[in-house]
Amino acid sequence: MFKSRQTSAEVGAQGSSSRLRARRWIGVVATCAAVWSLAACGGGGYADSQGNFNIGVSVGGQFVSDTPVSSGGSLDLDVRAGESVVLDAGEPAIWTLYVGGTAVSGGARVFYAGAEITATTLSDSRVAVDTFAAFLLPAPIEVTLVATSTFDSAQVATVYLLITN
Repeated sequence: MFKSRQTSAEVGAQGSSSRLRARRWIGVVATCAAVWSLAACGGGGYADSQGNFNIGVSVGGQFVSDTPVSSGGSLDLDVRAGESVVLDAGEPAIWTLYVGGTAVSGGARVFYAGAEITATTLSDSRVAVDTFAAFLLPAPIEVTLVATSTFDSAQVATVYLLITN
């Protein structure tokens, strides 16, 4: 067994460095708390004064409009095959994907009418839909995304995608 011997100067230096580390640690914790509280706002999602959730929609990383899709509302959106759409409910939501009128389970890859449609869950509130078509589509493809709030199942918002060439 080894014992460490320290001089009183070393002990004093360690005490001041531990206080400095403690101050830095408090600063890091405060910064992280501020960042996490801002992140809890939901990023691309919105909440109104009544507590209803709203869906923020972006295509190719750009918001579609400043007006989000509110609970009980819907949005019709035309996208070209090859574009990605990200939807953010701003709070935990259950996402249901319908391709050609048929429900598809989350995190699915579907080949339908000449297109590849991939739904990826990004977080408990966000989902991405990627589209791809190697050839011209014979007809536009209808895709519906329905978000149901996990806090209040009566709050539902819908986004209708029409995939074209």
